[in-house]
Formats: sequence, C-alpha cells, structure tokens
Amino acid sequence: MAKAKVILIDDAVRARRRAQERAVTERCIEIVQLNLAWALAQFTNGPPEERPVRARQIRQLGEILEYVTG
Repeated sequence: MAKAKVILIDDAVRARRRAQERAVTERCIEIVQLNLAWALAQFTNGPPEERPVRARQIRQLGEILEYVTG
C-alpha cells in the first residue's frame, strides 16, 4: 500500500510540474505576440529607415512563434 501512495505523489508532482511548464509557455507566447504586435506597429508607424530592422524583427518573432506553437 505504501508503494501506491508514493506513485500517486509522484504523479501529482509530475502533473503540477507540467501545469507550471504550460503556464510558463503560455506566458512566453503572450510576450512574443506582444513583441510582434509592437514590431508591426513600429514598422507601420516608425521612420522609414528603421523598416529593414523592424522587418527582420517581425520575421524572427514570427519564426519563434511558429516554432513554439507548431
């Protein structure tokens, strides 16, 4: 019986860790999305000489977002 309790505790710890990892991943996705929105706004409204930099940021953030959510 003691063995079954240990297994249940291990399962609970693993489930809690997975939930925490999911929460961190979701927050990271939110941060990348916010940065992407900011870069898009800067590309649209910022000085024309900054557009190449903003375009690179948009591509990089899009790739990160695709990797994390894909």
